[in-house]
Amino acid sequence: MHWIDWIIVAAFLALNVGIGIFFSRRSGKNVDSYFVSGRTLVWYIAGASMIATAFAADTPLWVSSLVRQYGIHAVWQYWTPLIGCALSVVLFSRMWRRTGVVTDNEVLELRYTGKSARTLRGITAAFGALLICPMIIGWVTKAMVTIAQEALGISGQTFIILGLSIPADMAVTIIIMVSAVIVSTCGGLMGAVYSDFIQFLIATAGAFMLAVLSVKEVGGLKSMVEQLSANSSWLGHSLNMAPQIAMNITPGGQAGTMSIWNAIGFFLILWWGNALCGGYQAQRVLACKDTRHASNALLMYTIVYFAVLSWPWIAVSLSSLIVFPDMGAAGNDAAYPRMLLRVLPVGLRGIMIGTLIAAFTSTIQTMFNWGSSYIVNDLYRRFMFKKASDKHYVRVSRVLTVLVAFAGGVIAFHASNIQQLLGIFYVVGGGGMLVGALRWLWWRINAAGEIAAFVVNWVVGILMLFGHVIFRLDAPLLDRPMSWLLRLPAGVSFTHDYDLLGARMLFMVIVGVVTVVAVSLCTPAVDKEQLKKFVIRTRIHRPGWGPVIREIEGYKPAQTIPQTLFDWALVLATVGSLLFAMADLTRNLLPQAAGLFALFVVLLVWVLWRTRKELESEIAD
Repeated sequence: MHWIDWIIVAAFLALNVGIGIFFSRRSGKNVDSYFVSGRTLVWYIAGASMIATAFAADTPLWVSSLVRQYGIHAVWQYWTPLIGCALSVVLFSRMWRRTGVVTDNEVLELRYTGKSARTLRGITAAFGALLICPMIIGWVTKAMVTIAQEALGISGQTFIILGLSIPADMAVTIIIMVSAVIVSTCGGLMGAVYSDFIQFLIATAGAFMLAVLSVKEVGGLKSMVEQLSANSSWLGHSLNMAPQIAMNITPGGQAGTMSIWNAIGFFLILWWGNALCGGYQAQRVLACKDTRHASNALLMYTIVYFAVLSWPWIAVSLSSLIVFPDMGAAGNDAAYPRMLLRVLPVGLRGIMIGTLIAAFTSTIQTMFNWGSSYIVNDLYRRFMFKKASDKHYVRVSRVLTVLVAFAGGVIAFHASNIQQLLGIFYVVGGGGMLVGALRWLWWRINAAGEIAAFVVNWVVGILMLFGHVIFRLDAPLLDRPMSWLLRLPAGVSFTHDYDLLGARMLFMVIVGVVTVVAVSLCTPAVDKEQLKKFVIRTRIHRPGWGPVIREIEGYKPAQTIPQTLFDWALVLATVGSLLFAMADLTRNLLPQAAGLFALFVVLLVWVLWRTRKELESEIAD
């Protein structure tokens, strides 16, 4: 790193802090201002914020590693959530915005009643704020440490701070985290989203800049494609984008393929979590001016994040296979930052590292604000101090933001099995996705059923992954029966083999759905008057809500199921046309890319026209 690069990186951090301080007064008025920006966000600011948050520092490293190991088709692990995001564009984002709540947990007491509703809200808020947020912060912080080691060239060095000897990569990461904490505590969501918007522009420009220079380094697109196609030792030498489905499971897995179980998990289950538009996405949607801005924000996120941003990362990873065919002990994760150092000159290197820092800070700023919103709005204000002043809640929010940041930092620097823990959330979370969807799809689901499903999912998930048969301590509890049921060959573990990740997700979905339906049917239904309020507020569809809607005179849903399905297919076709256009461009198939891009433009105009027409009565401006 040249001193010019260091000045540029410092300027990025100073700009980020300045944005938080600038918005400190506007965000400090009340809880709505601090956590949902007074519901004033326009679609492009909210959409850019979602993209910047999802574009974490580890994302290009992960995508690059997938391509280097297996080929382009492996990136479907990244792409499949766009199926759910497209459904969120045309359905769930609109219903969320109509609720007018502050957090997604708050809607639980709009949907349900009584002690069970309060308990469910408290459990989900505590789980999200005290476990999920710090874990995500920890994961992306560890990625930032890797970037600091590889890109900043400070691996193995130490800084002396206040008489303490601190590893240089840790010190740099702490400095970056502190700047993010300042933005979140001072500026609230308003500071975070406008910081995200600037960081989105910078990070996107930086990603394409690195991609162009990386491809130029290997002689251009045509030369890159020819060299990779001739590399038969690389599993992805065909440059095929379609996933290769393996019907049989073998010990150790089949290199270069996706198992049939993982195809089921990724293409049929995983995306439901994105469709529900919860967490930080719900926070952005709830902060939008109206339903049209909320829907278009999700549309922007889905198009840019899935169809556009992945391709510069893929181009860099393809180029890296030629420049660095063997990464050695550093591993494939280090290929992306190494390409940065290889192809960028002084000045541009500082800008690109600034974009990775921007990706990191935009993600953790959101986690800070999101986690503290759960604690303040769903726990502190709901159960402890119900009638304090707005200023009091804002002060508490700022203190809790710092505590959430500290918890994430502790996990980042002390947890060695964080990837394994995230794998648990991947499986157990898959079981909860359809449970969450049933809350919107069927009136008979109640809070008791959701609580039971939540508990059963976690108990069964932990037993599945860590439990052991009493007289056979080397075998997890469910290995024997599931191996017999699925007729797995010897040497394949149901609970640990990666090719059976989708099978574990499907198992947890069945457990969760059976539990929530059984318990809901065995316990009293939610009070009809409460359900009527929920239906009127969300303007939900008729199927699944017939007994409630029949008691609402003159009720008219915002959209019918056929209308929703058509809009969903239209958005999928829009995003898909651009995704494959970018694929053909990267593979130097220029005529096909031009045709698909023209199709994308036509479909996008159609989607925007239908959105405005459908939501005309709800437009605020």
